[in-house]
Amino acid sequence: MKVCQNCGNQVEDSVIFCTNCGVEIKSAEQQAPQSAQPVTQQAPQQNVQQGAPVFVNAQQAPYQQPIVYNDPKDHTNEFDANDIADNKLFGAACYLFEIFGIIIALLVNTPYTRFHAKNAIRYDIALLLCFIPCIIPILGWLVTGIACLVLFVIKIIAIVWSLQGKAKELPIISDIGFLK
Repeated sequence: MKVCQNCGNQVEDSVIFCTNCGVEIKSAEQQAPQSAQPVTQQAPQQNVQQGAPVFVNAQQAPYQQPIVYNDPKDHTNEFDANDIADNKLFGAACYLFEIFGIIIALLVNTPYTRFHAKNAIRYDIALLLCFIPCIIPILGWLVTGIACLVLFVIKIIAIVWSLQGKAKELPIISDIGFLK
């Protein structure tokens, strides 16, 4: 009787593969030369910096909870759901009516409207800064036009997010250091 080296199952001498695990079973003559040689296996070396994550298997293991990405610029979960539901329009008014909308939102004085009022103030400051290159003829006008177009798209995004009940920091504007 032969013994499978993989699972330890005993099989007949005429069998080539283990009936339990399916691994090829080698005869005693084939195993003897291999056992005479010392086994020295080294782990494959990887060119990895210390502290850098190494991803062995990119697929998610079965029965594992899904990985949830947490956006650091999304502050929606910090606010009460009732506050968000009641003040979506005031949040959008901050962006639609500029200074007048900011004043209205600050008069309502809820955390959700204050968040959008702060974002709208940052937006207004960024809009004023975009007009500085306008002093330079032709090239400055082009830069100002492109910057104002980008800010207009950001304003539309901010209005949509506030009407959806999301409290996210505005893209590009929130990355400017002195506007924090």
